[in-house]
Parts: sequence; structure tokens; C-alpha cells
Amino acid sequence: MNTKLIYNKTCFIKKQRSVKYVHNMLKKKTVINILLTFIIIAAAGCSNQSNIDYSNLAKCIASKDAVMYGAYWCTACAAQKKAFGDAFKYIKYIECDPRGENSKSELCLKKGIAAYPTWEFSDKTKREGVLSPEELAKITNCESK
Repeated sequence: MNTKLIYNKTCFIKKQRSVKYVHNMLKKKTVINILLTFIIIAAAGCSNQSNIDYSNLAKCIASKDAVMYGAYWCTACAAQKKAFGDAFKYIKYIECDPRGENSKSELCLKKGIAAYPTWEFSDKTKREGVLSPEELAKITNCESK
């Protein structure tokens, strides 16, 4: 009976070691999985960085008579401007709020602008809301790369 007890204790110790081993391996795998996830996310973020030449795109959009109507207080308009960064200066922009700088509120009323931002294109079609530079490139037949 003594041998059996020693055997049982030995098995118990081995089980404890194997549980610790498995637990440590799981910890290591979890850490490795977390690191791999961060690396994948970082790599995806880097690969999603666009190679768009915003200045040339904005100039092309303006040359195609696309106009953005907006208001200085409009957060969506600010997001639209931010999408182009410094190149937004080339976009034809009409301020619709009478309190805004260089306001053309009468023109906005005449054109029936009811939401900001509103884009009007050379064929007189209008699109309301923020449009990505890629969408604007497609609509105006401008090259975005």
C-alpha cells in the first residue's frame, strides 16, 4: 500500500507540473497572439496609408467645376476639409452662412442648398454629405494617385 501511495503522490506532482506547464504555455501563447494582433493592425494601418496627391486631386476637382457649399460652423464640413488637408485651398468652396467670411448665402438659397456640405458638379447634380477624396475623384474623373 505504501508503494501505491507514493505512486499517487508522484502522479499528483507530475499532474501539478503539467498543469503549470500548460498554464505557462497558455500565457506565452496569449502574449504571442496579442503581439501578433498588434503587428497585424499596425501593418494594416501602414498599408492603408494612401498615396494620393491631394494637391493635384484638389486642383483637378476644381478644374472640373465641382463646388462645395458649406458653413463655417459645420463639423461635417470641417471633416471634409480635413480629408484634403492643406490642399483644400484649391477646392472651390462657397460659404453659405451669412455670418461666415466671404458669405454667398443668397447663392446658396438660389441653388437650394439644404444640407452641409453639399457638392455640386458640372452636370448640376448635387451630393450631400462628406465625400472621400477617392469618391470625388471618381465622380469628377480625376486621377487620385
